[in-house]
Amino acid sequence: MKRITAIVFIGVLTAFAIRMGYPKPLGEWLIKPGGSPPIITHSFARAEISHGDLWRIYLEAEDPDGDMRQFVCTFWQIAYGHYSSEYVIIKKPHREKMKGYLTFPSYLGAGLYLPDWTQLRLTVYIQDKGGNSSNKVVFPLVLSRGSKRQPPPPPFDASALDKLGTIPVELINPDWDGNDEREP
Repeated sequence: MKRITAIVFIGVLTAFAIRMGYPKPLGEWLIKPGGSPPIITHSFARAEISHGDLWRIYLEAEDPDGDMRQFVCTFWQIAYGHYSSEYVIIKKPHREKMKGYLTFPSYLGAGLYLPDWTQLRLTVYIQDKGGNSSNKVVFPLVLSRGSKRQPPPPPFDASALDKLGTIPVELINPDWDGNDEREP
């Protein structure tokens, strides 16, 4: 009798759990839903860099809950289209407030071999542990030889800004047919 009671109890408990939406996807078990979304308060990136330069994307953000988790970075390139999103983890000291920069090494992949005036667009936003997303910021970029470096405007003109991470995207040259050994 005890065995039947236990089986019935487990069956009722399982039916209740399924009715309530369990089992949840793995991602929902790992995050605590709710809370306030992060806010990107200031942002800046130069609109033109030389082939091979390290592009700095300056961001200032805050989250009242202090649970910023990752940057979501997506590139779009003219004549190619969208790249897969890349995720840059936010380190513990920056989860409530941050002011610093992400880097993008434009020499990765075919970056050095892209034609002058190649146009890119980077979209960045922040996700927190509660599943909330910040506002999106969009940065246009043109790769051209001989671009001059300029200092960033306030509030990013301070000398001691933190490096927040690197966006590991390898650029693709859609015009390359794979036959020329000199160019990737």
